Amino acid sequence: MVALDPRAGGDPERHTPPWLSRAGAAATITRVSRCTATNICVLRRCILRSAQFASQKGQHLATETLTRQAVTPELDLDGLDSILGIHVGTLNTLLLSRLERHLESFKVTPKQVAILWLVNANPGVKQSDLSRFFKIERPTVHQFVRQLTMNGHLVSEPSKLDRRAGGLWITETGTATLTAAREIIFTDEAELLSPLTPAEREELYRLTIKVYLSVPNRT
Repeated sequence: MVALDPRAGGDPERHTPPWLSRAGAAATITRVSRCTATNICVLRRCILRSAQFASQKGQHLATETLTRQAVTPELDLDGLDSILGIHVGTLNTLLLSRLERHLESFKVTPKQVAILWLVNANPGVKQSDLSRFFKIERPTVHQFVRQLTMNGHLVSEPSKLDRRAGGLWITETGTATLTAAREIIFTDEAELLSPLTPAEREELYRLTIKVYLSVPNRT
């Protein structure tokens, strides 16, 4: 920095570094302000683009509050609407009742179709494996399998490794029934879930499976 001698006279601004002079300081402030304004504009554009991208891809879930009060406005629900099991149970009833009507001509229930589905994909599967998957007691699985066997959809044969453990195989009749039932299930589920976006469906599946995996086996 240049030392100034007051006795020498002259304009101090001439001997002051540009960034310390009044003119230099003003110019610096102007540049910083322009730079800040530009950065803010860029940031705003990035935020808007991100929001538009998320909206287009359906990556955000609806956050509005939904209630069943509108279905029966004359009833005081007294907090019942906050019990998840009520909604899950009702939804399960709606889905099963639709499927049961559509599967009636094939003389199979939705649970029996699920068993055919797994046996078709896993020839020789044991009833104990089905019991663990469905999280139901073995005697209950046995009743389903017994009915499917009587109707010619399944055959049960002893395991080659363990004669005490019987394996299950699907028959041609069972395969034909499963093929038709799958189409019905796909159609019914698509109609039932049509109000949901793809992202909401994925989240519904994820949360449902998360709860399912947390339940211990009691078989």
